[in-house]
Amino acid sequence: MSLLESFIDNVFRDKVPEPKIGSLVYCDIVTGYAEHSGIYVGKRRIVHLNGDGLIESVSPQEFIGRLSGFNTAMSIYVSCYETKAVGSYIVADRARIAVGKKRDYSLIFDNCHQFSAGCLAGDFDNSCNFMWMLKDESKKHLNSNSWRIWDIDLFK
Repeated sequence: MSLLESFIDNVFRDKVPEPKIGSLVYCDIVTGYAEHSGIYVGKRRIVHLNGDGLIESVSPQEFIGRLSGFNTAMSIYVSCYETKAVGSYIVADRARIAVGKKRDYSLIFDNCHQFSAGCLAGDFDNSCNFMWMLKDESKKHLNSNSWRIWDIDLFK
């Protein structure tokens, strides 16, 4: 998704007030040519695999800010069914339990999408390394069929 598309989504598209616990979330990076994903665990915290291989719980600002220099995102997208956020407490629990663990991070072979898919399916040794694959996993495990912007001011 390009910066222009993200701007249009922010201005014109339906938003969700907050993800559900266990929602899959993502933002655009590298000028919209890639994405970064994580799991919303409540209380404005997202668990993700960072580029150093550490699984950590961060604020929405940190989720996007960790990628400064690469990230042109204006939004965090949330797994939804139609216009309502969808999530799972089981997915959130899997993410919370992983906080503090390390993985052998690789941009292609062991990345944030594989971690997020592991939270969805319970199998962290999966081959789900691209966003389109992760969206399929979200559809399968959360019944998501759309993505809405989290109605949050990331720049405060």
